[in-house]
Amino acid sequence: FTSERGLPRRATRPEKEAASAAAASAAASHKPAKAGNPAKIDEYIAKVSSYRAGGDGKNCLKILLLYVKNVANNPDEEKFRTIKMDNKVYKSKVKPFLGAKALLTAAGFVQTEDGTRMVLRDDADRDFLNVVKGKLEEAYNKY
Repeated sequence: FTSERGLPRRATRPEKEAASAAAASAAASHKPAKAGNPAKIDEYIAKVSSYRAGGDGKNCLKILLLYVKNVANNPDEEKFRTIKMDNKVYKSKVKPFLGAKALLTAAGFVQTEDGTRMVLRDDADRDFLNVVKGKLEEAYNKY
């Protein structure tokens, strides 16, 4: 975004929202559909669950479960189809853990081109989201 003189300026809220919506739309529709792999989900959950110090793995599982449960239970609500990667909770409880982002990707989320959000693909398999939700609930309860 530039000013009338060509100097850089901060984007206004409507400009940011429009740019974000365009990036989310492009990310959600640019990848072809692919069937989810339950074995990969188990692998990613095992990686996250292996973090035992201070219950970090359990906290990560809790947030992943929240993301997946919300979108599985409310698939048409836009606010649940988007994960803000610059969010404090994502940065502290999801990003640091191997397997967490890969699990979200396997569940049907894709990263936007600007790298600030993960958006559920339009063609994501809703039944598979429920499978992932069940596996996360089981892992969280076992932790």
